[in-house]
Amino acid sequence: MTPLLTYEVSDAPALNEMLVAEIGARRGKEGGVARSNRGGWHSKSDFFKRTEPGHKRLAGAIREAVKAATLGVQPDAKIAALRMETEGWINVNPPGALNAPHDHPAWLWSGSYYAAMPDPPPARTSELPGTDGCIEFLDGRTNLKAVGNVDLPFLRDKVTIRPRAGLLLLFPSFVTHWVYPSPPGADRISIAFNARFVSPR
Repeated sequence: MTPLLTYEVSDAPALNEMLVAEIGARRGKEGGVARSNRGGWHSKSDFFKRTEPGHKRLAGAIREAVKAATLGVQPDAKIAALRMETEGWINVNPPGALNAPHDHPAWLWSGSYYAAMPDPPPARTSELPGTDGCIEFLDGRTNLKAVGNVDLPFLRDKVTIRPRAGLLLLFPSFVTHWVYPSPPGADRISIAFNARFVSPR
């Protein structure tokens, strides 16, 4: 079974207020890059190197979540003797923007934290109703339907989640995922990241 883990970050409303302000300031000064994003703004992958207070606080919470997830899956993992490497970036998706299907090669864990998430519109606008702004995880195994006469979580070929502000998602980096077009209204703001453990220098 592939783990898909969720964490609550303490005092998320205050943190999100800081992050939204800091990200707004960055967007006013920095050009974006093109990765999986289709529309919107994608920052450089320097989130864990930033000195803004909100950035630093979230970076620490992400590192703690990665440690907890690793030990939760494998309690005797010898991570204390290893060094954690991380990279992270910001996605700002205005209405209609999306992230195409992709995975994150060469990392152990990937994840996303949601600083701002617009409410779904009363009149559903996406081609697949009810999915506006959702993140979806796709299972790469090809024989699931052959054994799927019983509806069990580990036999589903996809999992779709509507995030909320303050939610931290964590999943193995090999899992293909994508983001549905954002609904009308405010920007959808998330911080995506990768993490792995390497030998000490």
